[in-house]
Amino acid sequence: MSLRFSLFLTAASSLSAATAAQAQERPAAAPESAGSPSFEEDVQGEAIVITAERPRGSVIGDIPPQNVLNAGDVRATGATSINELLSALAPQIGSAQGRGGGAPVLLLGGQRISGFRELRDIPIEAIDRVEILPEEVALKYGYGADQKVVNIVLRQRFRSTTAQLGATSATDSGYSGVEGDLTRLLLGSGGRTTFNLRAEGNGLLTEAERNVFSTGSTAGAGQARSLIGSRRLVRGSATVNRTILSDVSATLNAELEHVEGRSLLGLGQSVLEVLGRDTRSDNAHAGLALNGDKSGWRWSLTGNADLERSKTGTDRDDPLFDRDRARQTRASGDLSAVANRRIVRLPAGEAGITVRIGTIGAHLDSKRLSLGDSVSTALGRTQGNAGISLDLPISRRKKDFSALGNLTLNANAEVQRLSDFGTLKRIGAGANWSPLERLNLIASWSREDGAPTIQQLGDAVLETPDARIFDFTTGQTALATVITGGNPGLDSDRRSVSKLSGNWQPLKDTDLTLRADYVHSVIDHPVQNIFGPTPTLEAAFPGRFVRDSAGNLVSADLRPINFDEARRDTLRLGFDFTKPLNSKRPSQGVIDQLRAQFRGSGQPRPPESDNGTASTPSDPGSSFRGGRGGGGGGGFFGGNRGRMTLSLTDTLTFVDKVSIGPGLPEIDYLRGEAAGSSGGTPRHRVEAQAGWFNNGLGARLSANWRSGTRVSSLTAGDLRFEPLATFDLRLFANLGEQPESVLKYPWLRGGSIRLEIANLTNARPKVRDSAGAVPLNYQADLLDPLGRTFMIRIRKQFLPPRGSFRPDQTRQPR
Repeated sequence: MSLRFSLFLTAASSLSAATAAQAQERPAAAPESAGSPSFEEDVQGEAIVITAERPRGSVIGDIPPQNVLNAGDVRATGATSINELLSALAPQIGSAQGRGGGAPVLLLGGQRISGFRELRDIPIEAIDRVEILPEEVALKYGYGADQKVVNIVLRQRFRSTTAQLGATSATDSGYSGVEGDLTRLLLGSGGRTTFNLRAEGNGLLTEAERNVFSTGSTAGAGQARSLIGSRRLVRGSATVNRTILSDVSATLNAELEHVEGRSLLGLGQSVLEVLGRDTRSDNAHAGLALNGDKSGWRWSLTGNADLERSKTGTDRDDPLFDRDRARQTRASGDLSAVANRRIVRLPAGEAGITVRIGTIGAHLDSKRLSLGDSVSTALGRTQGNAGISLDLPISRRKKDFSALGNLTLNANAEVQRLSDFGTLKRIGAGANWSPLERLNLIASWSREDGAPTIQQLGDAVLETPDARIFDFTTGQTALATVITGGNPGLDSDRRSVSKLSGNWQPLKDTDLTLRADYVHSVIDHPVQNIFGPTPTLEAAFPGRFVRDSAGNLVSADLRPINFDEARRDTLRLGFDFTKPLNSKRPSQGVIDQLRAQFRGSGQPRPPESDNGTASTPSDPGSSFRGGRGGGGGGGFFGGNRGRMTLSLTDTLTFVDKVSIGPGLPEIDYLRGEAAGSSGGTPRHRVEAQAGWFNNGLGARLSANWRSGTRVSSLTAGDLRFEPLATFDLRLFANLGEQPESVLKYPWLRGGSIRLEIANLTNARPKVRDSAGAVPLNYQADLLDPLGRTFMIRIRKQFLPPRGSFRPDQTRQPR
């Protein structure tokens, strides 16, 4: 009590009278506002933050986050990169609403970024908090309302050099991979700088190294066909963020990447040589993001430029023409400007507007040389777009209009002009309603036109000879020539989506959140990929599949096509639970020794908080928190209490149907039709995460389960795809959070070690035909060649001495 009272008095003296009247204590999940004093560390190490405004780095608008993770919650996932963190949060950030594959919109400190590369290499220890928000928040940043929003807020001061080495091996042998990563981060009030070098690679895994059976195979054929191709990657990137023109945050990101690989296609029938495919690609990227405030407008300008060159060489079983060659060059660029402001004050609050204007350009050149013939394709697309979104507050608690609680309506529209598809439109509307504290409901509707990507139109056509493909028409596995690539005859689609969602925290003092999302979508002329012959597809597109006189499949054209209509209804139900754990505190003697060891001899001065202000000396461990210009994974003294976390999400699919065309039969992926190589659409997909983290030691178990499906065949019996459950286990130790060990071995500071076991039970998909036999194309080792794998990863952060990093405190980075 005395500590909290002293913190309040100190904060009140530094704030204006008007501000102090509104100041309130906030939990660790809501860090300090920009420019306000920050006071962290109670006796358990939890952050105490006194603020008069919204938390630093908050998003635009009044829609509350569905979940907030503070620094301790982030470290409790055991993730060591932003990629791994997003994977750990996958059940919460996935969306079934749009065409983006469910990937979320990423913000950094409540601001737009040029792309994922801008934040990909930031160490986890530099994160202050993570907010997960519903799709409607994306509208305020110029995106469509079809992706969840993840807002990552960084600490105000951080500096480290992080080296990481990892090795992966399959328990069934035959496969191994290595990776190495070196990252330098400088984060302070003057800006942010990140440098990263990465290299990774894996070897070939052949059928001979797994239990794969093929009828009529030539001796040694298993060694000539790969299940997983070899791959090598080298990448270098740099990101620099500075404040320019006194108040504009400017970020420049650049990256170069080289990838090459080789896969084996089998033995040639005429020359009995191993046929292979070699791929090589070189990519260059540059990104720019500007964010600022002017005359009440909060604006951003983002742009990207990309150049990708790839070469593919495929061996042929022909003594005259030994190889097919394909080359592809894709150049693209985009520029987008977004501005948001409050336009008028109403009794229930202030109405807001977001406007966006942008342009996109892409050019694709592809050339294929096959059997002495050369085929070239050149496609270009330019696009101009403009959009507007309006937010209108109707009712607000503690305002003149409060009968309905908090209620805000939204309307949005966008128009796109494409050089190859004409004008496309999107309109939408929604309501954000909070009738009670801790209960938030959202309803939305949108209709949008969408054009196929330039890759779907113009990718180089590739022919893969003797590819193993399952023939759903005959119920047999065939070796046929498979044709893949782009289809220049694709048309645009029109998507109508309705959504109802809810987010409820039933207990005020318990970190438990219940969530639900119902999505109904109808798509006219959807672009669909074909994965193989089914009775329905073959009847509708007979020219796509060629058979010999005996009815055996000879070739299959799997390039994308337009269907007539697609309908899908899904419901996502889930909950997230977090419980703090009391951490072990070291003795005062250990604390004093560590102070002397890492700060030099003599009496220590009062420690500083992360934003450079003096913190209370009442907490003897506060001077060694990881944020003192370096990150030790949470400090030496249990600076963040432990966490126990649990998350569960079940996606139920009620309807998943496609109409191929007028007068043609309907495809029902839930009842008898194949949606892909893994069978039909499962009724249930369950994702679960459970974690425990305390005193620098942690464990995280992830589980995924999908229900069984059935696929009908024309001449054979049904195929049964049994339910599948997989488990991944992560064990990790942050060695820098073991005070006695660090005192004895100072080099452990900033060190961590992690062991991961993917597919813990070595579960494989199981497929049976009507006779109980396993079709050749659905052998377990073909569907999941790796099975259970082990990865060990060693990570070391090289941290600066305390006080060696003192950037200018007059400006705040994003």
